[in-house]
Amino acid sequence: ASVALAAYVLTSRFAEGLKRTLRVKTNVKRLRGILNRYSGNPKVLLLFVAGDDETGESWCPDCRLATPVIYSLLDGRGFTVIEIDVGDKPTWKDPDHELRRSDKFKLTGVPTLMKWGQKGIIARLDSELETCKTTSDVEIFVREFLQP
Repeated sequence: ASVALAAYVLTSRFAEGLKRTLRVKTNVKRLRGILNRYSGNPKVLLLFVAGDDETGESWCPDCRLATPVIYSLLDGRGFTVIEIDVGDKPTWKDPDHELRRSDKFKLTGVPTLMKWGQKGIIARLDSELETCKTTSDVEIFVREFLQP
């Protein structure tokens, strides 16, 4: 655990110093441990996305539209983005999906972007991203969301 913590501290400080976005990809099973590791970092975002299908692209059209825009807007701002794959389409569409039932996350759709703080979720952007039809729509919502 101490090696992982040291690696996190070095990597996140390095990323923050360079104002680069640190992207940490994970799944639902490993999420809790990763969140514990990143508590205390004031610039942590959670991005819940749909997993890749057999073509290597997300099965979710909203994720395919929003994810690249989100990362482009974060570039150079020193955020740590924990990207959580909610699974394949049948897994995500199951009403008993762990993230749908979770009191902490209460996900209703993907993509969902959340600001994470020491006491949990500070702010969230979810159904707004599902209504976006263009990259400009995504930019408007994400820029507003990122304002301090």
